[in-house]
Parts: sequence; C-alpha cells; structure tokens
Amino acid sequence: MKISGFVYLILITTIINLSFSEANNYCKIKCRSGIHTLCKFGISTKPNCGKNVVKGSGLTKAEKLEILKQHNEFRQKVARGLETRGKPGPQPPAKSMNTLVWNDELAQIAQVWASQCKYGHDDCRNTAKHSVGQNIAQQSTTAASFGSVSNMVQMWADEVKNYQYGSTKNKLIEVGHYTQMVWAKTKEIGCGSIKYIENGWHRHYLVCNYGPAGNIGNEPIYEKK
Repeated sequence: MKISGFVYLILITTIINLSFSEANNYCKIKCRSGIHTLCKFGISTKPNCGKNVVKGSGLTKAEKLEILKQHNEFRQKVARGLETRGKPGPQPPAKSMNTLVWNDELAQIAQVWASQCKYGHDDCRNTAKHSVGQNIAQQSTTAASFGSVSNMVQMWADEVKNYQYGSTKNKLIEVGHYTQMVWAKTKEIGCGSIKYIENGWHRHYLVCNYGPAGNIGNEPIYEKK
C-alpha cells in the first residue's frame, strides 16, 4: 500500500506540474493587449461563476458538429453567391473560401473563457499557430429554458443583412460576427459554452474562436470572383 500511495502521489504531482507548465506556456504568447486567457485562469474548464447557478458547461459532440456544419454551409452559400441579403444584396461570390475544421485547442481556450460567466470578449486568445478571432453570443430568458447554440450562430449569420461588400461604411458592431464567420482565410474553429442562472435569468453563453483571425484592418472578407 505504501508503494501504491507513493506512485499515486507522484502521478498527481506530475499532472499538476504539467498543467502549470501548459498554462505557463500561454503566458509567453503575445497579443495586442492583456494577458492570455489560459495564463490568467489556467487550463481547467471548470465553471468559475461565483453565486450564479451553473446548469451546464461545455458543448456536446452533436452541438460541436452542428456549429461546424452551420458555419461551413453558410460559408458555402455566401461563396457561391447565393446569399441574397445585404445592404444592398446579394453578396458577390468568392474566388475561394476555406472549409473550416474543428480545433480542440481553440475550443479549450473558448471554454475556459465561457466558464468565467463574464459576457464580453477576452483580452488575449492567440495560439502559437494563429492570431485568433472571436464571436460571442448570449441568449437570456426568464423562462425555465436555455436557447440553442444553433440559434446563436444564426444570429451571427443574420448580420449579413447589414453588410455591403467592399464598403468602408460597414460598422463592425453591426456586421463583425458575420464577417468573421465568412472570413475566407480562416481555417479553424473551436467553441465553448455555459448555461447558468443569474438573478432569475436563464443564460446560455457561447464563445467561438477562429484561426487565423478575421476582421483584419482594411482587408476584404474574401476576394470576389
């Protein structure tokens, strides 16, 4: 029993040291401002919501697949010139647009941030591989239910109604979620979510991270065909 206990202690210590090392590596990643989310909060995705009552944390496999499918179907629709909405529409077809793949590292960073139950963008979420963009959404209701991730992704896509391709008059606050969704050079996505009750409100908070980031300066969201 003594040997087993000793081995168990070493194993636990090793896991703790590895966790600290992983978080410490993110402390070396630079962003425009602020401390990296995983440096600030560590790599644990355990909810840290204070007095709020947590009802669910993390995405199911089905939700991850749905988010990825929704993004790629919408990107394909826009790229093919089939999106008729806009200011004015339709949106022009794209020369090329990457098909997104799921990235677990981006998802972990998104989940750690979502698990803080603080609505808003985090300061720094880059990886060693990418600068990272972010979309966030939150549905709140006094009814005893939570909104779906599909509805929140659709809210981002619906911002296309405010978008004029190539215009300098587009306002990021009105179209920024849409433009990140269809940013042609973005290749990967990873998301996290949390459901909690705050002062009687049932809140469902979704965070999606994108690499490489979109919404870069005056670059076009995609090159039209």
